[in-house]
Amino acid sequence: MRISGSGRLSEGKINDEIILSGSARLEGNFECTRFKSSGSLRGNGNLTVHGDVKNSGSFRLNGHLRGDGNARFSGSTSVAGAILIKGHLGNSGSLRTGNKVEGLEGIRFSGSSKIQGDLLSQNDIVIEGSTTINGNISGDAILIGVRLLRERKMLKQPFKVYGNINAKNRVDLTGTFVEGDVKGRDVKIDKGTEVKGTVYYVDNIEVDQKTKLNNEPIQINAEELQGFNLK
Repeated sequence: MRISGSGRLSEGKINDEIILSGSARLEGNFECTRFKSSGSLRGNGNLTVHGDVKNSGSFRLNGHLRGDGNARFSGSTSVAGAILIKGHLGNSGSLRTGNKVEGLEGIRFSGSSKIQGDLLSQNDIVIEGSTTINGNISGDAILIGVRLLRERKMLKQPFKVYGNINAKNRVDLTGTFVEGDVKGRDVKIDKGTEVKGTVYYVDNIEVDQKTKLNNEPIQINAEELQGFNLK
């Protein structure tokens, strides 16, 4: 289904993709096989997509967004509920959510993001754009602000995490404020980072002089790290 003018999507399910280049309003819960928008969508229900989700326009949803494929946001995206993506989730635009965000196969933020809940993945989480997380971050490897250091660009803590960071393997933080704890197998705390909680590591830890740790790092074993990640 293509919408190039002004349209309305009533509550229901269609076995077709939605390609939106105009303006549409979603009224109630809706399911489709694929969703691609370069236009404007306003919705008052949940949107379930049994495939990929792409938005390069303006997207405002008052419910939850669920996708069975990958999701890519390069426009303005606002979801009042949770974003639950089974594939990879990427944002290079403006992303705002009122609940948790899951991208099971990986997450990459290079745009501006504000997440009111947790940020979760079974794979790597890479954050390069200005981001605020009002919850915990959990993933395999968690890399925040690494590109800023490589490109020698440093703003004052453009990354804020008001929860804990839990990684199964590597953690690498630059220019990051963390209100909670940081846990990982190999941990690197680089320039401009502040951790108000405690840093826990299994194998290796590297701390730059231009950081602020409120507590001394604590070495733990792999079983303890796994226990942290199961919580």
